[in-house]
Amino acid sequence: MMGWRCSCIVLVTLMLLPLMVYSGSIVKNLPGFDGELPFKLETGYIGVGEGAKVQMFYYFVESQRNPFVDPILLWFVGGPGCSALSAFFFENGPLTMEDDYSGILPKLKLNPYGWTHMLNMMYIDIPVGTGFSYSETQEGYYSSDTLWVDHTYSFLQKWILDHPKFSSNPFYIGGGSYSGFTTGPLVQKVYDGNIARHKPHINIKGYVLASPAVDLYQHVNDQVLYAYHMNLIPKELYESLEENCKGDYVNIDPNNTKCVSDYEAYSELVRYINEQQILEPLCITTPALNQIIRQPVQDDQEFSCRSYYHLLVDIWANDENVRKALRVREGTKGEFLRCNKTLAYTQTLTDVVEYYRNLTNANILALIYGSDLDMSIPQLGTQVWIKSFNMSTHDKWRAWFVEGQVAGFTEIYKMKEDHYLTYVALKGAGHVAQTFKPKEVYNMIKRWFSFSLI
Repeated sequence: MMGWRCSCIVLVTLMLLPLMVYSGSIVKNLPGFDGELPFKLETGYIGVGEGAKVQMFYYFVESQRNPFVDPILLWFVGGPGCSALSAFFFENGPLTMEDDYSGILPKLKLNPYGWTHMLNMMYIDIPVGTGFSYSETQEGYYSSDTLWVDHTYSFLQKWILDHPKFSSNPFYIGGGSYSGFTTGPLVQKVYDGNIARHKPHINIKGYVLASPAVDLYQHVNDQVLYAYHMNLIPKELYESLEENCKGDYVNIDPNNTKCVSDYEAYSELVRYINEQQILEPLCITTPALNQIIRQPVQDDQEFSCRSYYHLLVDIWANDENVRKALRVREGTKGEFLRCNKTLAYTQTLTDVVEYYRNLTNANILALIYGSDLDMSIPQLGTQVWIKSFNMSTHDKWRAWFVEGQVAGFTEIYKMKEDHYLTYVALKGAGHVAQTFKPKEVYNMIKRWFSFSLI
């Protein structure tokens, strides 16, 4: 009798738990977009951490194809501290911003290459202090890689409980740049949670990485090799750097004068190179420039730098009507910044390669892609750590095409049983690829999620 009584208590608790989770609101109109949104957008908060005092703001866009069957992709933005709106408008969301800024409120238009054409897309303002996420206590604003993972796992559990109709959808986790440090550990945590029969079950099927940072030191060291390969520095300097610094450009001994001198020469040569995309101009944003951006663009004028368009997000998200439309809680956020660089954040995960190595033994799929013009996280370094897993080659290095033109190159490796890791190099793209080559990345994503060859 006692066992029956305890089971009832557990059952009642599970039945009541979804009622304690904020379900979010459906947003039908957004300032800057003409008419009703032709897709279903939900925004809201979910409390995580001790006492659920950390309130994570999220955007969930249902697939425009078959939302209760199509996969869910949780997509992280890098930084740390860059808002989900950065991806929503400039990477893979259903909307983008018009080029002809009128000087009032940026106009929005449909993104022809938005991934919501075939995926349910979830975005979170994480870590706390990013975007519209906030903490009810000052202590809650202190965050780290470890808390990023823990908070997201708690968020997903609560969100799934509150959205049972999506509980059986295939679930994928992905992101670009810095989020490579947190994606692998999070996928591992979700996968292990499923093995341990944690409830609710999250139907994890794989992960997607774009120009991922996985080793704090490796990508810095790889930048020197990349600069040499791309003829940004001469052969003589590169050979001297290798000899005098022994390939370590992070922990340079100040007493090693030859290494210090060589690295200073290297730094001066690449000083004015745009690491995000080496063929595009290097642009510095300042408060004065921010004011210039806020002026109307003339009919025959365009912003000279891609990064200038990013400032439009700040203008849009700081508008009172926008915040009301998104259901942002009043008084919880001061000035919105696309990337908040003042977070109280500690990097606790500096090398996560082993997480991805462990995941080759899990029953999941993996897509990792990089860009040939990205110097910030060179793809040659990504290829090195992938090849260190010693997986067998399923489909050797070859070109892949979009509309009859070479869009890049790909190689597919076999992991456990019938699960594969697909590596893709985007031609002519920067960091991260979909910002620079949206059509090509859209085709790549569409093919990969349909289990066809890239």
